[in-house]
Amino acid sequence: MKKALSLIGAACLLVSAAPRAAAEEIPPPPKVLQIYREEVKPGKGPAHEKVEAGWPRAFAKAAWPTHYLAMTSMTGPAEAWFAVGFDSYGAWEKDTKATEANTALSAELDKLSVADAECISGARSIVALRREDLGFGPTPDIAKTRYFRIITFKVRPGHEKDFTDAVKIVKDAYQKAGVAISWAVYQVNGGMPGPTFMVWVPMRSLAETDTVLGAMKAIQDAEGEEGQKSLAKMAGDGYLSFEQNFFAISPKMSYPPKAWVDKDPAFWAPKAEAAAPKKPAAKPAEKK
Repeated sequence: MKKALSLIGAACLLVSAAPRAAAEEIPPPPKVLQIYREEVKPGKGPAHEKVEAGWPRAFAKAAWPTHYLAMTSMTGPAEAWFAVGFDSYGAWEKDTKATEANTALSAELDKLSVADAECISGARSIVALRREDLGFGPTPDIAKTRYFRIITFKVRPGHEKDFTDAVKIVKDAYQKAGVAISWAVYQVNGGMPGPTFMVWVPMRSLAETDTVLGAMKAIQDAEGEEGQKSLAKMAGDGYLSFEQNFFAISPKMSYPPKAWVDKDPAFWAPKAEAAAPKKPAAKPAEKK
């Protein structure tokens, strides 16, 4: 991990510049986020993807109501992340118990877990709570999202306020600069040493990072000299480290809701698109 010098250094990478349709009703990010991280063995990426594709098929067969998003790392360790959103801890518990009670589904998932173990070297389960006060921008349309930039801040115990105050300064600067942005902040509540915050930045294209970098001067001007000094002090006093990585969404390993598939079937269900009836091959002419 890189040592955190200041939040300013990461600010240019905390955003998504894609415009959003104001009239469209899109659900907000989930309150509780359960993240399952798998460390993929070198050279096992394709095999792992093939095994993981079995999970969505199993859930679809069971008509399971809980969906999830899968992504693979483009930077950092070779990992696959699976994110499931819930309205509450109670909803998470209810889904877990329902899965265990479904013997047919559980048996199929157990078989997949055995095959999956051949492709991974380790795994970690994390649960995090959304900090609504720290998020910014319009709700992104995940159906059209193709990448995530995830920035993990490890904060010194007792210095959570340094992080939250810094985010509020950055939010104000982006608003003043008029940059179209979106991000969601989750505070880890289990599965990692704390205090830890994760900033999730949705992107429709990696080119959005170029757009944001081009707006950095306007953002820094909006922060002002005093704001930048405050950010540097907060980072120096309150942060242990931060790490940011790019992830690409994997439609093959995801179990998307119907609303996502309907918006972009070519991305979320490419096999279904390719399954259109083919014209029968022309028969050879009969020999007289």
